Amino acid sequence: MKDKSNNLAQQFIDAYENGAFPFLHAVHMEPVEIGDGKGSLKIVLNDSHLRVGAIMHGGVASALLDTALGLAAATRAPKQHDVVTAQMNINFIKAARIGEELIGEGTILHSGRRTCVAEGRIHNQTGETDRRRFGHSPVRADAVGRRGDADCFGGEEGRGGGLSGA
Repeated sequence: MKDKSNNLAQQFIDAYENGAFPFLHAVHMEPVEIGDGKGSLKIVLNDSHLRVGAIMHGGVASALLDTALGLAAATRAPKQHDVVTAQMNINFIKAARIGEELIGEGTILHSGRRTCVAEGRIHNQTGETDRRRFGHSPVRADAVGRRGDADCFGGEEGRGGGLSGA
């Protein structure tokens, strides 16, 4: 992993390393790279990731992309702010099967005062794209029922713990 300079990105790293991000551990996702406006995670598919037909369940792809894009957004979030997903669109291009190592990557395309937009993709060990997602829009925390200021990623007062929805 790279850049640990952002407060929220650092919290993600610390939570993962201390076992305080149980979802990632439960689905066997590992952070790969964290940098300015970028985030990536990897997963090796096992039986628990599959649906009928022995292919990866779409929820696994969604979670991998959502987390990678949320992590990318976290690297741009002001200190003491949170990141939540407002919209998510996925195009499933190719099935993934047991044993494949997949990398979910997120990159910020635009970061404004109230939202940011990121693009992500999942690829396998050979770089072949499996899924692509557009329109990840972290919004201010008070828009989802938390107190906060009118800034891009939520307010300091209503900050919950960890990455909410990222």
